[in-house]
Amino acid sequence: MEASFNSSKKLCPSYVGKVGAQLFGVMNIDGKVQFITPLTVTEDFIQQNDNLEQRFRFTGKCVEKGCAQWNNEESKCSLSKKVQNLEVNKSLELSFCPIRSQCRWFSQDGNEACFSCNEITRNMEELLLNVQY
Repeated sequence: MEASFNSSKKLCPSYVGKVGAQLFGVMNIDGKVQFITPLTVTEDFIQQNDNLEQRFRFTGKCVEKGCAQWNNEESKCSLSKKVQNLEVNKSLELSFCPIRSQCRWFSQDGNEACFSCNEITRNMEELLLNVQY
């Protein structure tokens, strides 16, 4: 994997693990995501790793209206609030995050979006899709 990370667009912190995405978090044994300096996902990485979205966090360009999580009425990602409302051990301090300055969730919800973020992997998204707020 190569490090290459530069974009002026908002980034999705719950992106699909695919070639070209940026790996920016690894699930620790304690179940929390340890954020790392983003690395570009290659075909080799995908072939060498199973259960990508249970073990890693990926980021990529937020596609806004092209995503099922996009709320057209509010022009923002609906997944951020769903993550914030989960019953998890929220941190009350900001931890290292390599994408915060470009993160879609942080740009819309500020620090609150960050407090539960390291508890989340993309495979949890299916559960959150069924949560009504």
